[in-house]
Amino acid sequence: MSIFRTLSSSCPACGAAVPTAVVLSVNADRRPDLREAILDNSFQMLRCPGCATEWRLEPQFHYLDQKRHTWVAAWPRERLADWEAAVDESRQAFDEAFGPASPAGAQAIGRELAWCVTFGWPALREKVLLAGSGVDAVLVEMVKLALIRAGGPTPLMSAELRLLALDDSELVFGWQDNDTQEVVGWRRAPRDLLSEIDGDPDWSEMRQRITQSPFVDATRLFMLAEA
Repeated sequence: MSIFRTLSSSCPACGAAVPTAVVLSVNADRRPDLREAILDNSFQMLRCPGCATEWRLEPQFHYLDQKRHTWVAAWPRERLADWEAAVDESRQAFDEAFGPASPAGAQAIGRELAWCVTFGWPALREKVLLAGSGVDAVLVEMVKLALIRAGGPTPLMSAELRLLALDDSELVFGWQDNDTQEVVGWRRAPRDLLSEIDGDPDWSEMRQRITQSPFVDATRLFMLAEA
């Protein structure tokens, strides 16, 4: 089931206390509307009844989509500073829900799930978009790296390249500001680039680096390079 808890949130503009249904877990199979709200960026958006200011709560919940074989531990972007600890906590949560100590039925579900860790709404939306699409999330990260190599650095230091849409012929990426979620630049790639990279042995080492952690994101590679 999807679980919410009613808490009080403070309006960032006027400071008013706003009663809020804060999400703790999402079951997309039972609540497909919540999946759609993540994709259209309306999920956990709040509006102050006093001054009409709108803001969005940072994600911190578990997302399950059994139909699309996906489980995501969604964290606030601020947890990037200790992402390894967040990954460990996520692994423990997954094991408790679907691991050897869980009921047999839960273990059977867990064997069919691929799980990952995300930080911030843009990263979560990207993984939700990819779930069930037939597109390998690891290859998407490799395409990002190819686009960055070809197109130069980010146009804004607080932006990251995110997959925003895809169809049978094209992948549409945007440089998305992590603070405002505004797209400040666009990149497009033919879908055939996925198979080209997948079949190129020069990319095999990069694939291994990306798959070393459930934090499957090119951002992690840049963080490691800066450390």
